[in-house]
Amino acid sequence: MSEGPTGYQCAVLPWDEAERLRSVQRSGLLDSDPEPQFDRLASLARRLLKTPIALVSLIDAKRQYLMARQGLDVRETSRDVAFCAHAILDDDIFEVPDATGDPRFVGNPLVAGPPYIRYYAGKPLVDREGYRLGTLCVIDTVPRAPLTPPDRTTLTELAASVVDLIELRMVALTAESERQRTQRLMEMKDAFLATMAHELRTPLNAVTGFGHLLKMSGADTTLTAKQREYLNLIIDSGEYLTVLISETLEAEAIESGKSALRSEPVPLDAILASTVRLLRPLADKLGVTLTVTAPESLAVWGDPLRLRQVFINLASNAVKYNRKGGSVTLAARVQGDRVTVACADTGTGIAPGDIPNLFRAYHRVAENRDGIEGSGLGLRITRQLVQRMGGTLDVQSVVGEGSTFTVHLDRATMDAVAG
Repeated sequence: MSEGPTGYQCAVLPWDEAERLRSVQRSGLLDSDPEPQFDRLASLARRLLKTPIALVSLIDAKRQYLMARQGLDVRETSRDVAFCAHAILDDDIFEVPDATGDPRFVGNPLVAGPPYIRYYAGKPLVDREGYRLGTLCVIDTVPRAPLTPPDRTTLTELAASVVDLIELRMVALTAESERQRTQRLMEMKDAFLATMAHELRTPLNAVTGFGHLLKMSGADTTLTAKQREYLNLIIDSGEYLTVLISETLEAEAIESGKSALRSEPVPLDAILASTVRLLRPLADKLGVTLTVTAPESLAVWGDPLRLRQVFINLASNAVKYNRKGGSVTLAARVQGDRVTVACADTGTGIAPGDIPNLFRAYHRVAENRDGIEGSGLGLRITRQLVQRMGGTLDVQSVVGEGSTFTVHLDRATMDAVAG
């Protein structure tokens, strides 16, 4: 304890002062706007303990900041003259019955001048880590007898309520900070994806476009077989990278809800027929039989474009991961108010341990990776689209026999389609 400039004694620094100050800063209460909850507790302390002044203080490095005050107009004082700076040196209530008879305070400006402190009792505000941030204190302008045991209990319990409020506020600040951080990361991700879409698609489109232009300009007659192979590799690689970029952007848009879907009655046979027509060349190339069976005049609720995308994704996987001479069947049937469309193949099947991971982003079945291009996003996108149209997607598979992916959707009437 050091001697003040006019004979009073300044409080020594707590042994954990550096850590304590960090905890005070983390509270976010220094120089904050007044909060009614703290004012109400200070008012309650003044009323219950029958003193003209009650304060909630925080002890900063050089000052005492009053975040709640009843009966006093100042917002802060120097730490050198603060009674609360003495109070935070211990966990127990710090009490001064008569400051004019106490050598530590007799010359203190707050005793010799306004607010003419004579009596002081302060209970330290101890946070969950054990740091004393400040006090809940009551002050009188006349000497008083020490607090009675019930009054000590009152001051202690009110101080605990102040600490609870501080902790709740810190939790709220942390949550808000985390929300802001998450928002910043989302904005950074959106900016990155937008940049990727522009900066990567533009040169890739140029590469594939000039590749096709070279082929149209007589590459088959002017280039050697090896050069034509290189050209085709450039075109294929560019188109594949474009697909990967598109699928990545689409998966993010669907997951974040930025991709709007319509909900209307859609004739199912037309969707399935167009899917088969599109994939027939691929199926013929790979030696896979592709068929569709669907009752006429059957409709489901959904987005026409996205429904087509769902069945193209499922059927193209079934064709690509099949075997020569295998088959793929798209079969629709009615089950009450629901319609199921099963995409069944005779491929190699999926191991039971891989099925739970099929719809994870970028996951590809180990046995099927070689020689087949893909981003590992197709099934994830497909399931998300089905779910957003009010449906479900499940899978059954037997290794060595094949797999069946089944889409369940709400049935619509053809009258609604016509309307």
